[in-house]
Amino acid sequence: MIQDPDGKKHSDSGIFIFTYLYFLSRSASPPHCVEIAQFAIPDLKMGSPPVPEATSDDEDDYMNMTFEDTASSQKNETLTQRKKRLAREAEIKGRPKSKAELAQEERKKRDSALSTTTLDTSNKGFKMMAALGYKPGNALGASRPTTDGGKDDRLLEPIGLEMRDSRSGIGADAEKKRKFREEVEAQQEADKKRKVEAGEFRERQQKEREEKKMEGQIWAAMKVCERLDEEDEAEQSADTAEPRRSKPLKSVDVLWRTLVKQRAINERDRRMRYDLYQSLSRRPDYIDPDEEKEDQMAMGRKAEVEEVDVDLDEEDEELNEFEALEVPEKLAKLVAYLRERWNYCFWCKYRYPDEKMEGCPGTTEIDHD
Repeated sequence: MIQDPDGKKHSDSGIFIFTYLYFLSRSASPPHCVEIAQFAIPDLKMGSPPVPEATSDDEDDYMNMTFEDTASSQKNETLTQRKKRLAREAEIKGRPKSKAELAQEERKKRDSALSTTTLDTSNKGFKMMAALGYKPGNALGASRPTTDGGKDDRLLEPIGLEMRDSRSGIGADAEKKRKFREEVEAQQEADKKRKVEAGEFRERQQKEREEKKMEGQIWAAMKVCERLDEEDEAEQSADTAEPRRSKPLKSVDVLWRTLVKQRAINERDRRMRYDLYQSLSRRPDYIDPDEEKEDQMAMGRKAEVEEVDVDLDEEDEELNEFEALEVPEKLAKLVAYLRERWNYCFWCKYRYPDEKMEGCPGTTEIDHD
């Protein structure tokens, strides 16, 4: 009887079989030997040596970590998949790049090169300049004093490269920029002038509206002056008052002489138009020089015809001076004449009994608003 390390006893036949299996394992695979041994000796424990239990204090051994090889995935691919993959890779490598791709790669390389500073301390040229006294951030050469006390305009970095996309010559872009700048400035000046003209136009329109309104008020004031003057003349001489139309033009006050003259011109034009359609012989006021006065009275015709005693073609300097005045000034003269001569307020439309004119707020239209 033999006792194993666990304290179990085995017979001699078991030891013999175990020894036999040991030599048999030389020619048989290990799994079969284990099965035979377990069949022969049921209580014999065949296994791997005990593994120490892992504790919480144990750390991962990163030096012994294993990584999957990417090439192992390619080992599992089939022959057809491998042919397709190689054909696809060969197509990608053999396909020529387009002009756009080449230009993009060239642009990236150029941009990366231009973005890199030329004042690199490892550059040989920079080392030579540093040996000659150059310091980063300063301009080349000795400092030059400025006459006007301004800032030094020397370059602190080399002139940068500017890629040209057009085929125009050197200086053409500067000329285009100059012309464009001149056009923009001219457009700005035109816009500014247009705004000024628009403001002036609005002011002019407003002034014209006010003057047109005042002109209507001037004609109304002239009619009031004429009416009051005629009423006064009628009161003074009710029987011998001459008709208004037979009164000489220069005897009329210059303040409303324009009204009388314009009325005479309108009357003359009306008569001229009437003569175009009616013959003189059919007019009731026609006077035949060969006809006697008794016959004229028998026919019911007037011995005389009332005509406007006015010479419209005669020069009137006094009237020209009055018409040359500004519209507000002419209106002010008419309003003042009505107040002084007739105690009449043009804005109140009322004739007061005395010169005090109590109740009138003022002499201007604004005072009556």
